[in-house]
Amino acid sequence: MAIEAEKIIPHSASEIVGAYASRGFQEHLSKKFGSELTSFDVQGSPESGFTVITQQAMSTDKLPEIAKKVVRGGTVKVTVTDTWGAPDESGSRRADTTVEIAGVPVTGNASQTLHARGDQETKSVVRGDVTVKIPLIGGKVKSAAEPYVGRFVEIQAKEVAKYIESQP
Repeated sequence: MAIEAEKIIPHSASEIVGAYASRGFQEHLSKKFGSELTSFDVQGSPESGFTVITQQAMSTDKLPEIAKKVVRGGTVKVTVTDTWGAPDESGSRRADTTVEIAGVPVTGNASQTLHARGDQETKSVVRGDVTVKIPLIGGKVKSAAEPYVGRFVEIQAKEVAKYIESQP
């Protein structure tokens, strides 16, 4: 099963990208998932192509049961790298995302496209996959991880709208 999600976000693509590039939104999102944002870096600017790299400390209690069998310790370090291209003529944007969990042979790769639909609406389309390189149980870990990633996409879209609306 690959990761596929589509959501309508009631804000412009530029507002959404601006939020994604802000430390405030990344802290907000981390708290929503019960993790702690430990590192945040933006290279470039939201007006053009840019990269956002975040690291979070997440309790292993938040992981699927099967994943807890291969993770040592009470927390894991999760690094998310979002590489955004410049906007096209319509204001639409595309990002390539990589998610890595330190010490665990699990990675997620996805692309997100924000299809601009004017100033009031953007269609977010996410497509991706999880790769697990663990002998014998890798398939089970992958099957358990994919719904979590799908849930993340849903919550991220909902929370970015809330975050934008909460800004002065």
